[in-house]
Amino acid sequence: MFLTSQNYRQEFQSLLRTEARISLAIAFWGQGAQVLLENTWSGERLRLLCNLGSGGTNPGVIRDLLALRSERPGLEVLTLDALHAKVAVGEQAAIVGSANVSANGLGFEGPECVGWQEAGLLVKDHSQCLQMQVWFDELWQQGEEITEEKLTAAEDRWLKNRGSRPLTATKLVEASAASLKNRDIHLAIYRLTASDQALVEASLANKEAQRSDSPEIRNAKLDFFEDWPDYSEEPLPKDVPILAMRYGPTKRVTGLAPWVRLPQLDRAFVSFNTGTEVSLIMLGNLSSVVGMSLSTEDSKILAKRLKPWIDEIFDGQGPDAARCLPLDEFLKWEEKMASGD
Repeated sequence: MFLTSQNYRQEFQSLLRTEARISLAIAFWGQGAQVLLENTWSGERLRLLCNLGSGGTNPGVIRDLLALRSERPGLEVLTLDALHAKVAVGEQAAIVGSANVSANGLGFEGPECVGWQEAGLLVKDHSQCLQMQVWFDELWQQGEEITEEKLTAAEDRWLKNRGSRPLTATKLVEASAASLKNRDIHLAIYRLTASDQALVEASLANKEAQRSDSPEIRNAKLDFFEDWPDYSEEPLPKDVPILAMRYGPTKRVTGLAPWVRLPQLDRAFVSFNTGTEVSLIMLGNLSSVVGMSLSTEDSKILAKRLKPWIDEIFDGQGPDAARCLPLDEFLKWEEKMASGD
């Protein structure tokens, strides 16, 4: 039986529901896959071979599946980094096809996956199912136990892969929440104005930049943060876009603009007032955020969206509070507000 995107998931669920013993050699797994298995499979044994090492599998899903083993003793999970197959084998039927149980496969990881076309074959010939089972058993012998070390490494690769997936929006404010998640964009919200001493030090940093051999540094529009050291609880990340904005005493969000750190220009000085060392973190203005524009007018639109969330995270904090959080945190909050939870 030929499978397409219209019936692939239905037949896959039917296999999980009706077969007592199932072998899954499916490379990549995405959010929602663990729920599918938990709600659909109730057989005796399910062996799951995934590819955790290449960055295409969501490690959070694998963590959930490993935790599920305590409730489903017949569930076994191994990884094989050379795996690229998508094969599900039961005792009575098997599915061979293109679909992962992941983004771009059976439709998990949210709306960004809609529209991808999959194809496969549902096989009910007993001899062919036996051949597939022999093939799977040989791969299973090559599989490796999933350790915490493997999961941690996979999380880094997963986020890097998610951050580089294609975008369709050209404007940041028009991008969907699903397409912005895991992009490693940060929000830096500050409240105090700079001290006179910090302004002097920033001027010296500007002069240093003008003498730089790097055109990117020499021609950059610069700004800075005062007293935001790298050892703070929420440090300013390097090499990623930072949407910086001021949350003033009247609870207005202003000055929202994209920046990136220029660590080679960072400075430190001893405060005349306190006698302690103060950091000066230098920033260069960005013309785009992961390839999307953010005009002055669009910044005002984004600031309006951000304000209720900022009101909440700064509730009860003093005037000197500053926060640096991933954009994902705001997107989660906005999604929660939209759902009414």
